[in-house]
Amino acid sequence: MGPDDNEGETGGRNRATRPRGIRRTLLHRVFLDNLGLKLISLIIALSLFVIVREDKGKEAEIEVSVVLSNIDDHAVFTGELPRTLRVRVRDRWSRLARALERKPNPYLVDLRGFSNESMYVFDRERLQQLLGVTGLSIQSVYPAEFAVALEPKTERIVPVRPNLVGEPPQGYMVLRERARANPAQVRIWGAKSSVKTIDELLTWPIDLASMDKEARIEVAIQKPSQPYLFLDDDRVKVDVPVQELQDRASLGKMDILVKNCPANLVCAVEPATVQVTLAGPVPSLLKVRGGAAPVTITVDAVDFDPVVSRHDGIRPTCERPTGLDCALNPRSVLLTISAPAGEDRKGGKGK
Repeated sequence: MGPDDNEGETGGRNRATRPRGIRRTLLHRVFLDNLGLKLISLIIALSLFVIVREDKGKEAEIEVSVVLSNIDDHAVFTGELPRTLRVRVRDRWSRLARALERKPNPYLVDLRGFSNESMYVFDRERLQQLLGVTGLSIQSVYPAEFAVALEPKTERIVPVRPNLVGEPPQGYMVLRERARANPAQVRIWGAKSSVKTIDELLTWPIDLASMDKEARIEVAIQKPSQPYLFLDDDRVKVDVPVQELQDRASLGKMDILVKNCPANLVCAVEPATVQVTLAGPVPSLLKVRGGAAPVTITVDAVDFDPVVSRHDGIRPTCERPTGLDCALNPRSVLLTISAPAGEDRKGGKGK
Protein backbone atom coordinates (compact mmCIF):
# COMPACT_ATOMS: atom_id res chain seq x y z
CA MET A 1 0.00 0.00 0.00
CA GLY A 2 1.48 3.35 -1.00
CA PRO A 3 1.50 6.70 0.75
CA ASP A 4 -1.36 7.92 -1.30
CA ASP A 5 -3.49 5.10 -0.10
CA ASN A 6 -2.80 5.99 3.57
CA GLU A 7 -3.57 9.61 2.97
CA GLY A 8 -6.85 8.79 1.35
CA GLU A 9 -7.87 6.55 4.18
CA THR A 10 -7.04 9.16 6.84
CA GLY A 11 -8.89 11.94 4.99
CA GLY A 12 -11.92 9.74 4.70
CA ARG A 13 -12.01 9.15 8.42
CA ASN A 14 -11.62 12.86 9.08
CA ARG A 15 -14.48 13.70 6.78
CA ALA A 16 -16.65 11.06 8.46
CA THR A 17 -16.04 12.34 11.98
CA ARG A 18 -16.33 16.11 11.13
CA PRO A 19 -20.19 16.26 10.99
CA ARG A 20 -20.48 14.49 14.32
CA GLY A 21 -18.17 16.99 15.90
CA ILE A 22 -20.11 19.91 14.49
CA ARG A 23 -23.36 18.51 15.86
CA ARG A 24 -21.83 18.07 19.29
CA THR A 25 -20.59 21.65 19.20
CA LEU A 26 -24.02 23.02 18.25
CA LEU A 27 -25.76 21.01 20.96
CA HIS A 28 -23.16 22.17 23.43
CA ARG A 29 -23.82 25.75 22.50
CA VAL A 30 -27.63 25.32 22.60
CA PHE A 31 -27.76 23.71 26.04
CA LEU A 32 -24.66 24.90 27.82
CA ASP A 33 -23.93 28.42 26.55
CA ASN A 34 -25.50 31.00 28.97
CA LEU A 35 -26.78 28.12 31.05
CA GLY A 36 -27.78 30.32 34.02
CA LEU A 37 -29.86 32.67 31.90
CA LYS A 38 -31.56 29.78 30.20
CA LEU A 39 -32.39 28.14 33.53
CA ILE A 40 -33.92 31.39 34.83
CA SER A 41 -36.00 31.73 31.68
CA LEU A 42 -37.22 28.17 32.05
CA ILE A 43 -38.20 28.75 35.69
CA ILE A 44 -40.08 31.95 34.80
CA ALA A 45 -41.91 30.19 31.97
CA LEU A 46 -42.91 27.32 34.22
CA SER A 47 -44.05 29.75 36.93
CA LEU A 48 -46.18 31.75 34.53
CA PHE A 49 -47.71 28.53 33.24
CA VAL A 50 -48.64 27.46 36.76
CA ILE A 51 -49.97 30.93 37.68
CA VAL A 52 -52.10 31.20 34.56
CA ARG A 53 -53.39 27.68 35.06
CA GLU A 54 -54.25 28.37 38.71
CA ASP A 55 -55.69 31.85 37.91
CA LYS A 56 -58.27 30.37 35.59
CA GLY A 57 -59.82 28.25 38.35
CA LYS A 58 -60.59 30.78 41.11
CA GLU A 59 -64.09 31.12 42.60
CA ALA A 60 -65.75 33.86 44.67
CA GLU A 61 -69.17 34.65 46.11
CA ILE A 62 -70.77 38.03 45.43
CA GLU A 63 -73.92 39.37 47.10
CA VAL A 64 -76.49 41.21 44.98
CA SER A 65 -79.36 43.05 46.72
CA VAL A 66 -82.93 42.43 45.55
CA VAL A 67 -85.59 45.16 45.22
CA LEU A 68 -89.25 44.82 44.24
CA SER A 69 -89.64 47.36 41.45
CA ASN A 70 -93.04 46.85 39.82
CA ILE A 71 -96.32 45.08 40.44
CA ASP A 72 -99.80 45.16 38.95
CA ASP A 73 -101.86 48.17 40.07
CA HIS A 74 -104.63 46.04 41.56
CA ALA A 75 -102.45 43.61 43.51
CA VAL A 76 -100.30 43.60 46.65
CA PHE A 77 -97.21 41.40 47.02
CA THR A 78 -97.59 39.34 50.22
CA GLY A 79 -94.76 36.85 49.74
CA GLU A 80 -91.20 36.79 51.02
CA LEU A 81 -88.80 38.56 48.68
CA PRO A 82 -85.14 37.57 49.18
CA ARG A 83 -83.14 40.51 50.46
CA THR A 84 -79.94 39.40 48.70
CA LEU A 85 -78.71 36.83 46.20
CA ARG A 86 -75.48 34.92 46.76
CA VAL A 87 -73.92 34.50 43.33
CA ARG A 88 -70.93 32.14 43.04
CA VAL A 89 -68.74 32.95 40.02
CA ARG A 90 -65.59 31.35 38.55
CA ASP A 91 -62.87 32.93 36.43
CA ARG A 92 -59.38 34.28 36.52
CA TRP A 93 -58.54 36.05 39.77
CA SER A 94 -57.84 39.30 37.96
CA ARG A 95 -61.44 39.41 36.72
CA LEU A 96 -62.86 38.24 40.01
CA ALA A 97 -60.97 40.99 41.81
CA ARG A 98 -62.58 43.63 39.57
CA ALA A 99 -66.01 42.16 40.24
CA LEU A 100 -65.40 42.13 43.99
CA GLU A 101 -64.17 45.73 44.04
CA ARG A 102 -67.33 47.22 42.51
CA LYS A 103 -70.73 47.17 44.20
CA PRO A 104 -73.30 45.72 41.81
CA ASN A 105 -76.62 47.49 41.25
CA PRO A 106 -79.72 45.87 42.85
CA TYR A 107 -81.61 43.18 41.00
CA LEU A 108 -84.98 44.79 40.20
CA VAL A 109 -87.85 42.33 40.38
CA ASP A 110 -90.75 43.17 38.06
CA LEU A 111 -93.84 41.12 38.92
CA ARG A 112 -96.15 42.60 36.33
CA GLY A 113 -97.87 39.75 34.55
CA PHE A 114 -97.17 37.20 37.29
CA SER A 115 -100.04 35.41 38.99
CA ASN A 116 -100.44 34.21 42.56
CA GLU A 117 -98.43 31.05 43.44
CA SER A 118 -96.28 31.28 40.31
CA MET A 119 -92.46 31.05 40.52
CA TYR A 120 -90.04 33.85 39.75
CA VAL A 121 -86.62 32.62 38.51
CA PHE A 122 -83.62 34.94 38.70
CA ASP A 123 -82.05 35.54 35.27
CA ARG A 124 -78.32 34.72 35.10
CA GLU A 125 -77.74 36.96 32.11
CA ARG A 126 -79.10 39.94 34.05
CA LEU A 127 -76.85 38.99 36.95
CA GLN A 128 -73.81 38.97 34.66
CA GLN A 129 -74.75 42.46 33.49
CA LEU A 130 -75.13 43.65 37.07
CA LEU A 131 -71.72 42.25 38.03
CA GLY A 132 -70.23 44.40 35.28
CA VAL A 133 -67.32 42.08 34.32
CA THR A 134 -67.62 40.14 31.06
CA GLY A 135 -66.60 36.52 30.89
CA LEU A 136 -67.46 35.56 34.47
CA SER A 137 -68.89 32.07 34.72
CA ILE A 138 -71.82 31.91 37.13
CA GLN A 139 -71.63 28.61 39.00
CA SER A 140 -74.71 29.00 41.21
CA VAL A 141 -77.33 31.47 42.42
CA TYR A 142 -78.95 31.18 45.86
CA PRO A 143 -81.84 31.39 46.06
CA ALA A 144 -82.43 30.64 42.41
CA GLU A 145 -86.17 31.42 42.61
CA PHE A 146 -88.99 32.40 44.95
CA ALA A 147 -92.74 31.85 45.14
CA VAL A 148 -94.91 34.80 44.07
CA ALA A 149 -97.74 35.54 46.53
CA LEU A 150 -100.28 38.19 45.51
CA GLU A 151 -103.53 39.47 47.02
CA PRO A 152 -106.12 41.85 45.58
CA LYS A 153 -105.53 45.44 46.66
CA THR A 154 -108.41 47.23 48.39
CA GLU A 155 -108.98 50.43 50.37
CA ARG A 156 -111.41 51.99 52.84
CA ILE A 157 -111.94 55.11 54.95
CA VAL A 158 -111.76 54.59 58.73
CA PRO A 159 -112.16 57.00 61.67
CA VAL A 160 -109.27 58.07 63.89
CA ARG A 161 -109.96 58.01 67.65
CA PRO A 162 -107.83 60.04 70.09
CA ASN A 163 -106.22 57.79 72.68
CA LEU A 164 -106.49 59.79 75.93
CA VAL A 165 -104.79 58.25 78.97
CA GLY A 166 -104.41 59.28 82.58
CA GLU A 167 -106.21 62.03 84.48
CA PRO A 168 -105.87 65.81 84.28
CA PRO A 169 -104.53 67.84 87.24
CA GLN A 170 -106.78 68.28 90.28
CA GLY A 171 -109.53 70.76 89.58
CA TYR A 172 -109.71 70.13 85.83
CA MET A 173 -111.91 67.93 83.70
CA VAL A 174 -111.30 66.67 80.16
CA LEU A 175 -114.40 66.24 78.03
CA ARG A 176 -113.23 62.98 76.48
CA GLU A 177 -116.30 62.52 74.30
CA ARG A 178 -115.62 65.89 72.65
CA ALA A 179 -111.97 65.21 71.80
CA ARG A 180 -111.57 65.23 68.01
CA ALA A 181 -108.83 64.25 65.56
CA ASN A 182 -108.13 66.37 62.50
CA PRO A 183 -108.47 64.81 59.99
CA ALA A 184 -111.14 62.70 61.63
CA GLN A 185 -110.81 59.94 58.99
CA VAL A 186 -107.89 58.39 57.13
CA ARG A 187 -107.70 56.25 53.97
CA ILE A 188 -106.06 52.87 54.43
CA TRP A 189 -105.14 50.47 51.64
CA GLY A 190 -103.28 47.24 51.06
CA ALA A 191 -103.95 43.51 51.03
CA LYS A 192 -107.66 42.72 51.23
CA SER A 193 -107.21 40.26 54.11
CA SER A 194 -105.63 43.00 56.25
CA VAL A 195 -107.76 46.00 55.26
CA LYS A 196 -111.08 44.29 56.02
CA THR A 197 -110.12 43.76 59.68
CA ILE A 198 -109.62 47.47 60.47
CA ASP A 199 -112.67 49.45 61.68
CA GLU A 200 -110.84 52.39 63.31
CA LEU A 201 -107.38 53.71 64.07
CA LEU A 202 -105.99 54.91 67.40
CA THR A 203 -103.48 57.66 67.98
CA TRP A 204 -100.48 57.10 70.20
CA PRO A 205 -101.38 57.79 73.87
CA ILE A 206 -101.96 61.42 74.88
CA ASP A 207 -101.11 61.94 78.56
CA LEU A 208 -103.63 64.19 80.35
CA ALA A 209 -101.50 64.62 83.49
CA SER A 210 -100.41 68.16 82.53
CA MET A 211 -103.57 69.31 80.73
CA ASP A 212 -104.79 72.48 82.49
CA LYS A 213 -106.23 74.20 79.42
CA GLU A 214 -107.60 73.38 75.99
CA ALA A 215 -104.89 72.20 73.61
CA ARG A 216 -104.30 71.08 70.03
CA ILE A 217 -101.68 68.35 69.92
CA GLU A 218 -100.01 66.76 66.91
CA VAL A 219 -99.64 63.03 67.44
CA ALA A 220 -98.79 59.94 65.37
CA ILE A 221 -101.34 57.29 64.44
CA GLN A 222 -100.68 53.77 65.65
CA LYS A 223 -100.11 51.58 62.61
CA PRO A 224 -101.97 48.27 63.01
CA SER A 225 -99.91 45.10 63.25
CA GLN A 226 -101.55 43.55 60.18
CA PRO A 227 -99.02 43.06 57.37
CA TYR A 228 -99.24 44.69 53.94
CA LEU A 229 -101.34 47.58 55.29
CA PHE A 230 -100.62 51.22 54.47
CA LEU A 231 -101.96 54.61 55.64
CA ASP A 232 -102.29 57.80 53.63
CA ASP A 233 -101.61 59.91 56.75
CA ASP A 234 -99.53 58.87 59.73
CA ARG A 235 -100.09 61.95 61.93
CA VAL A 236 -103.16 63.94 63.01
CA LYS A 237 -103.90 66.93 65.25
CA VAL A 238 -106.10 66.28 68.26
CA ASP A 239 -108.23 68.95 69.96
CA VAL A 240 -108.45 68.21 73.70
CA PRO A 241 -111.21 70.20 75.48
CA VAL A 242 -110.35 70.99 79.13
CA GLN A 243 -112.60 72.71 81.66
CA GLU A 244 -112.14 73.90 85.24
CA LEU A 245 -114.34 72.15 87.77
CA GLN A 246 -116.64 74.36 89.88
CA ASP A 247 -117.14 74.03 93.63
CA ARG A 248 -117.83 75.89 96.89
CA ALA A 249 -115.50 76.27 99.87
CA SER A 250 -116.22 77.67 103.37
CA LEU A 251 -113.34 79.60 104.93
CA GLY A 252 -115.09 79.88 108.28
CA LYS A 253 -115.14 83.14 110.31
CA MET A 254 -112.67 85.80 109.23
CA ASP A 255 -111.77 89.11 110.91
CA ILE A 256 -112.85 92.33 109.21
CA LEU A 257 -110.01 94.77 108.58
CA VAL A 258 -110.83 98.53 108.74
CA LYS A 259 -108.63 100.55 106.42
CA ASN A 260 -107.87 104.30 106.33
CA CYS A 261 -109.23 105.15 109.75
CA PRO A 262 -108.87 108.93 110.41
CA ALA A 263 -105.92 109.96 112.56
CA ASN A 264 -106.54 110.16 116.32
CA LEU A 265 -109.82 108.27 115.95
CA VAL A 266 -110.78 104.69 116.59
CA CYS A 267 -112.65 102.65 113.96
CA ALA A 268 -114.44 99.44 114.75
CA VAL A 269 -117.00 97.18 113.15
CA GLU A 270 -119.71 95.10 114.73
CA PRO A 271 -119.66 92.17 114.37
CA ALA A 272 -115.86 92.00 114.06
CA THR A 273 -115.96 88.72 112.06
CA VAL A 274 -118.07 87.31 109.24
CA GLN A 275 -118.59 83.84 107.81
CA VAL A 276 -116.91 83.62 104.35
CA THR A 277 -117.90 81.20 101.58
CA LEU A 278 -116.23 81.13 98.13
CA ALA A 279 -117.58 79.58 94.95
CA GLY A 280 -115.94 79.13 91.55
CA PRO A 281 -113.18 77.19 89.76
CA VAL A 282 -111.62 74.47 91.86
CA PRO A 283 -108.01 75.39 90.90
CA SER A 284 -108.54 78.90 92.35
CA LEU A 285 -110.16 77.47 95.48
CA LEU A 286 -107.17 75.15 95.92
CA LYS A 287 -104.82 78.13 95.73
CA VAL A 288 -106.80 79.91 98.42
CA ARG A 289 -106.76 76.87 100.69
CA GLY A 290 -103.05 76.43 100.12
CA GLY A 291 -102.28 80.05 101.01
CA ALA A 292 -101.06 80.94 97.53
CA ALA A 293 -103.98 83.33 96.95
CA PRO A 294 -105.02 85.40 100.02
CA VAL A 295 -108.56 86.46 100.88
CA THR A 296 -109.22 89.53 103.06
CA ILE A 297 -112.46 91.15 104.30
CA THR A 298 -112.20 94.94 104.59
CA VAL A 299 -114.16 98.12 105.32
CA ASP A 300 -112.66 101.36 104.02
CA ALA A 301 -113.32 104.17 106.52
CA VAL A 302 -112.27 106.86 104.05
CA ASP A 303 -115.66 106.46 102.37
CA PHE A 304 -117.54 107.65 105.51
CA ASP A 305 -117.92 110.98 107.38
CA PRO A 306 -115.76 110.80 110.50
CA VAL A 307 -118.01 113.35 112.23
CA VAL A 308 -120.77 110.77 112.31
CA SER A 309 -120.07 108.14 114.90
CA ARG A 310 -122.26 105.30 113.65
CA HIS A 311 -122.60 103.98 110.13
CA ASP A 312 -125.04 101.12 109.88
CA GLY A 313 -125.62 98.66 107.01
CA ILE A 314 -122.04 98.74 105.72
CA ARG A 315 -121.18 95.94 103.30
CA PRO A 316 -117.61 94.71 103.74
CA THR A 317 -115.44 94.19 100.67
CA CYS A 318 -114.25 90.63 99.93
CA GLU A 319 -110.84 90.81 98.27
CA ARG A 320 -110.24 87.39 96.54
CA PRO A 321 -108.80 85.89 93.32
CA THR A 322 -110.52 86.77 90.06
CA GLY A 323 -113.27 84.38 89.07
CA LEU A 324 -114.41 83.49 92.56
CA ASP A 325 -117.73 84.56 94.06
CA CYS A 326 -117.69 85.57 97.72
CA ALA A 327 -120.65 85.31 100.12
CA LEU A 328 -120.54 86.91 103.60
CA ASN A 329 -122.73 86.18 106.60
CA PRO A 330 -123.83 88.62 107.85
CA ARG A 331 -123.76 90.66 104.68
CA SER A 332 -123.56 94.04 106.46
CA VAL A 333 -121.96 95.39 109.63
CA LEU A 334 -121.99 98.52 111.86
CA LEU A 335 -119.00 100.88 111.53
CA THR A 336 -118.26 103.19 114.48
CA ILE A 337 -115.78 106.07 114.35
CA SER A 338 -114.95 107.48 117.78
CA ALA A 339 -112.25 109.11 119.85
CA PRO A 340 -109.98 107.01 121.96
CA ALA A 341 -111.25 106.18 125.41
CA GLY A 342 -111.02 109.22 127.73
CA GLU A 343 -110.70 111.76 124.90
CA ASP A 344 -113.12 113.77 122.86
CA ARG A 345 -112.97 114.08 119.04
CA LYS A 346 -110.88 117.28 119.35
CA GLY A 347 -108.16 115.48 121.27
CA GLY A 348 -109.07 116.83 124.71
CA LYS A 349 -109.90 114.83 127.80
CA GLY A 350 -113.52 114.05 128.35
CA LYS A 351 -115.41 114.77 131.54
